[in-house]
Amino acid sequence: MDEAFVAGILRDKINKKNTEIFMPLNAQMKGIDLVLMNLKSKKVLTVQVKGSKAYEPKPKELEKYRAGSASWVKCDKDAIQKATADYFIFLINVIEQSLEKGRRYIKPYTITIPTIKLKELCEKYKKVGKRGYNFSFWVNPTTKKAFDIRDKKYFVSDFLDKKGFEKLKFKLINL
Repeated sequence: MDEAFVAGILRDKINKKNTEIFMPLNAQMKGIDLVLMNLKSKKVLTVQVKGSKAYEPKPKELEKYRAGSASWVKCDKDAIQKATADYFIFLINVIEQSLEKGRRYIKPYTITIPTIKLKELCEKYKKVGKRGYNFSFWVNPTTKKAFDIRDKKYFVSDFLDKKGFEKLKFKLINL
């Protein structure tokens, strides 16, 4: 389901007349959830999608990080270290609050990161647990900053939403 949701977001953000998004329908493409094609060059980029649930922020977290909420995504070590996809897209569901309306709602954010960069960040900042890596991305919708609060803190704001999509779109157009 996360894959279809991300495909819809990508259609709105990067799909121009010369690009298309495909979703593999068989198990032969393990580790690849979406295929983005430059229709002019017939070259492709592949994407692995990882989704998270929305988590209620703890009072200590709100005091420390202000607005937003955390996510949790678990990835097997091999899913990242031996990944064949060109990009990972993390779908992060954030609990936001509208003070004017007095309501809370869930809003999706994305972190679109090249696999090679994700591998570097994992080697530098992440601990490998029994079954792989655990990510806890915090997205602050007010400041438009995103960072992983698990293990050693590191920022991924350069890959958040529009910034990440722009990099992916540039790469796709120039294939």
